[in-house]
Amino acid sequence: MTLSTRKTPCLLERRIVPKVWGGRDLERVLGIELPGDEAVGETWEVFDRPDGASRIRDGGGRTIADLVREDAAGWLGARFRGVDRFPLLVKFIDARKALSVQLHPDDERAVDDSGKHEAWVVLDVGADGRIIRGLLPGVSTDEFAAAIPGPEVEKLLHAFRPEVGQAVMVPAGTVHAIGPDIVLFEVQQNSDLTYRVYDWGRPRELHVDQALAALRETTEDEADTIAPTPCEGGDWLIRHELFSVRRYDVDAPRSLPSEGEFKILSVIAGQGTVGWRSGGDDPPLFVRSGDTMLVPADLDEVFLSPVGQFRVLWTAPGTR
Repeated sequence: MTLSTRKTPCLLERRIVPKVWGGRDLERVLGIELPGDEAVGETWEVFDRPDGASRIRDGGGRTIADLVREDAAGWLGARFRGVDRFPLLVKFIDARKALSVQLHPDDERAVDDSGKHEAWVVLDVGADGRIIRGLLPGVSTDEFAAAIPGPEVEKLLHAFRPEVGQAVMVPAGTVHAIGPDIVLFEVQQNSDLTYRVYDWGRPRELHVDQALAALRETTEDEADTIAPTPCEGGDWLIRHELFSVRRYDVDAPRSLPSEGEFKILSVIAGQGTVGWRSGGDDPPLFVRSGDTMLVPADLDEVFLSPVGQFRVLWTAPGTR
């Protein structure tokens, strides 16, 4: 692939992030090649942060930050004209051990960054797989605050065992933790603000005052997971004002439209090719499990052709 004023889909290089709670299951579940033998908690698949941005594969060192600076409207869509960074951050997460009990602020309470709404698609669940989302019914903010930072906190948390393929919405301010034994896809606002309130005895910094100020109380009628709904041969998994995710099992050639705004194609199983109308100038790109591709807003559609099994997530900006 060559980069020019003509915008074409870009395969992205990832950032591999070791974590104390991570493992090696991103190799097993997604086929992602991991270096060495250390525990890896996350791979950042699409990111544009002050300390770096996603590099374009075979792009001569260029990044998505370069694309946004050069032509935000052309790459992202007309409503993003003038933005100074890519609006979303996309990850794969391997929570071999439990992440800290934490929450993220909303835009109003965020300092030196944006707020952080996020959502997950569960890719693998082990024997002890668990997700924490919110407090148990009837637990008050005062009761929760009084239990921090002792182990009594654990008795106040709402936990459930998810199933592979389920989606979970985590609004800013929601107490949550992933793991143990969970691998998932995550889409979130472009933010790195996390307030820990409890870390299972690990000696890491807590942010109790900030967390309690940003805490959102969950209600008894909130569902643990989002029920998928059919859409054009696939399923809506997540629909939020800041991002949306659809899932497609591609068993025959098909097209996916850009709808005039950027899309992120994440391959979560199998392999195939992605092509587009180029007048014969560009060959299709081969993609396989673990690959992530940015599809520009200026491109009308892409054409997917499976090679055996081929399952993808199609992430888009939300309605806001």
